[in-house]
Amino acid sequence: MKKIIVAALVAGAGLTASAGAVDAKPNTDCQRFGVSVLQSQGLLPSVAKNGLEYPIGSDNIVKFSDVLAIHRNDPATANAVLTDYAVALGIATPEVVEALGAACPTG
Repeated sequence: MKKIIVAALVAGAGLTASAGAVDAKPNTDCQRFGVSVLQSQGLLPSVAKNGLEYPIGSDNIVKFSDVLAIHRNDPATANAVLTDYAVALGIATPEVVEALGAACPTG
């Protein structure tokens, strides 16, 4: 099961990372990657309804609309959040970390 999740995340990042950068629309690669992580873990409905706890274990809930905005506008912060959740979910393989870096660059 974990191999399927990793393959889906890596494939998804590859598809979005190859999109043209000349488009004037906001870059949504990082947002799509984050949504794919939530979908692959069966968490999208819950997070969309209830928000996302961050930092993990803090009881601080970030609204889903804010989570999406962070992914669109601040990929480095989104990278940190996604990395924390990938570790917590046990899916932080080298392939996932590489795909995450491609979709949500830190610099």
